[in-house]
Amino acid sequence: MTTEIGFGLVGYGLIGKVQAEAIKSIKGARLVAVCGRDEKRTAEFAARFETSGYTNYDEFLKHPDLRIITICTPSGTHAELGIKAAQAAKHVLVEKPIEIDLGRTDALIEACESAGVRLGVIFQSRFLPAVQRLKRAVDEGRLGRLMIGDAYVKWYREPQYYAPGSWHGTLQLDGGGALINQAIHTVDLLRWVMGPVETVFTMRAALRYPHIEAEDTLVATLRFQNGALGVIEATTSAKPGFKRRLEISGEHGTVILDGDTISCWAIDGEDADLGEAEQITDGSANPAAISNEGHRRQIEDMMRAVIDNRAPMIDGREARKSLELVTALYESANHGETRKI
Repeated sequence: MTTEIGFGLVGYGLIGKVQAEAIKSIKGARLVAVCGRDEKRTAEFAARFETSGYTNYDEFLKHPDLRIITICTPSGTHAELGIKAAQAAKHVLVEKPIEIDLGRTDALIEACESAGVRLGVIFQSRFLPAVQRLKRAVDEGRLGRLMIGDAYVKWYREPQYYAPGSWHGTLQLDGGGALINQAIHTVDLLRWVMGPVETVFTMRAALRYPHIEAEDTLVATLRFQNGALGVIEATTSAKPGFKRRLEISGEHGTVILDGDTISCWAIDGEDADLGEAEQITDGSANPAAISNEGHRRQIEDMMRAVIDNRAPMIDGREARKSLELVTALYESANHGETRKI
């Protein structure tokens, strides 16, 4: 890849730093500008990555050589910022989830399609070799008829994560708690591997951090359209925090993903080859502990999508599916009843 692509980064928090480092490591990618609200912090971040800093978003969008805007701000701001970028003819890459509201999500998708720009959404776990190997096995029918698929995200966040003034755990900016923020990657994998969900039933609570608006603990049961059943457990209250776990079982066997690696490969007629160990997305106890490798892979895919004029691996319509599921899960919890998707 020889064509240079200029990136503009919005937001300089933990994920903003991860993305900036990922962009720096990609051949042909260049971080040309960063935008934030605080002048001092923006200037410090820009100096660290040897780029230009802005506190005015409209001026930031006018920066020369800017082709892809990557949005690392609180989830409830994604549509507003993304729509403005699309209207400025910039390609858009947003962090997970795509948004917290399906109506605003649709507006963002439509704005990018109308402007003829690409829209990508960060779900870096799909780029893991172990995950892709599991997906291929399911798609090729090697597990046979799927029967049960479970997602467990038993993580822990220190009290300061939900301290007064933080956007975490707020309904306006986070859209919820442990489910939509921490578990969304694994929920996305569960739906991607198992297929569409038909009905859900959810219970949630704020047990360790009762002062937050959203949940720190959630459990749900699912029925997939293919007839299989499933479970989701999502929490930030499980001290000290454990690797996420995805369990997929069919009539011919079971595959289990622990963290980013396969811990069980038990399929009839196949050797139990667990593959090489790789851990790049573990934020079980510390959100700053993740590697930038997963982001690097997905950002590079976004670059190739722009250069090759194709859809990125995870575009807006694909990312909307996980938000649709999360929305149904929250509606079930709010009303205390089964919800059909």
